[in-house]
Amino acid sequence: MRLTQLDEHPLHVPRDEHPLHVPLDNKGVKIKYSKEQLRNVFKKNDTNNDGRLSKKELKLAFKELDSHFPSYRAHRGLRHADANDDGYVDIENELEALVVYVVKKCGYTIS
Repeated sequence: MRLTQLDEHPLHVPRDEHPLHVPLDNKGVKIKYSKEQLRNVFKKNDTNNDGRLSKKELKLAFKELDSHFPSYRAHRGLRHADANDDGYVDIENELEALVVYVVKKCGYTIS
């Protein structure tokens, strides 16, 4: 069988599903966030208002940030930011480490 298009290849990953995908606006320009906007996205996704972010809540936040692999980003973000290894990102003490992860490792840009 001969493949005529790249997207027919069994190992092909569409550009917008690639793990290093950076969110773009409808004109193909990187979306820029301020650090405060990123903090607010995460705070808003503390759905049970306990002052900490679970992996599930992180996944919701990364979906809001248009990540194409929000589960992966949530897992990695938790590993980077959870200083006390309790399985949560404490908003008061650990949120800044999560924002640093998002900017440095996920490709989100700061305005």
